Amino acid sequence: MMEHASGMDLAPAQYEGCWLACGGRLVYREVPKAACSSLAQLLYHADHGRFSGGDIHDAVQGVVKWPFAPDLMGPALAGQAFVFSALRNPFARILSTFHEKICMLQRDGKPYRGTLRQVLWERYGADLREGADPVPAFRRFLLFVRDAHVFRQRFWFDRHWTPQAQHLRSVTLNGVAFSHLFRIEDWDSGIVPVLAQIPQGRRPDRIPRFNSSPASAVPVSAYFDDLSLHLMQELYRWDFELFGYDRHDPDARPSGMPDLAAINQRLSDPHAPHWAGLS
Repeated sequence: MMEHASGMDLAPAQYEGCWLACGGRLVYREVPKAACSSLAQLLYHADHGRFSGGDIHDAVQGVVKWPFAPDLMGPALAGQAFVFSALRNPFARILSTFHEKICMLQRDGKPYRGTLRQVLWERYGADLREGADPVPAFRRFLLFVRDAHVFRQRFWFDRHWTPQAQHLRSVTLNGVAFSHLFRIEDWDSGIVPVLAQIPQGRRPDRIPRFNSSPASAVPVSAYFDDLSLHLMQELYRWDFELFGYDRHDPDARPSGMPDLAAINQRLSDPHAPHWAGLS
C-alpha cells in the first residue's frame, strides 16, 4: 500500500516542524536526520526535567508542537524567544536517510512509505536485498530523489530528503529569525547556547544520542561517484553554500561558524529557491 507524501512542499507551511518549550521562549525547528530526536528530547526535558520514554516522535502527551499551540509562537514573533536548529553534512544526511528509511524496516515492522522499495527496484534497479552491495542501490536512490523534484512527483516528496534550507524557510518566511544555528559536527560547542536557555533545574547534565544510526565501516565518500556528486549539488546547493559544507569532498569537516545573519537574510527571500525549478 502506498503512503502519502511526508512533510515536503515547495511553499513551506507556517511554522511547520517547530517544537516549543519553556512557554514558547525556546523554539526548535526540526531538521530530520540532523539530531532531531535528541533535540526534541532536550525540549521535553526543558519542560519536564526528564527525557521522554520511547520514541519522542510518537509522543502525544507532554510535547508542544505547532500547530497544536499556535499562541505559543507569540514570543518568537515578538523577538523574545530563542529560536534554533541544527545542521548536518548533506552527504552524511542523505546517506543516513538511505540506510535508515530505505534499507531498514521501520518501528512498525514495515518498509518506509509502503511500496517505495518496490518502486526503487522496478524503476531504478536498486538491489535492496540483504547482503547486496549498498553503494549502487544508494546511487539509484539518489537518482530517484532527483527525479521526484525534477518531475514534480509530489507523492514522493519527503521531509527526510528535503533540503535543510527548505525546512528552515518555514520559520524565516513567516517573520521569525533564527537566534542560533549549529552543525551537529560541532555538537559540544554548538549545544552550549541552547542549554543556557534552559532553567538550571531542568537542564540535563548530558544529552544521550536518541535514534542514532549505526556508524558505517565505509567512508561516506565511497558512496559518491561523479554523477552522485553532481546530483547532490543540483539538489542541495543551498545547503552547501549557506551552511559551509564542502560540495566536493563528502568526508570534509566544515570550518568556521555558520553566518547567521547571511542565512536569515537568504532564507527570508520570498523568491522561489533553486529546487523549485530543477527542471
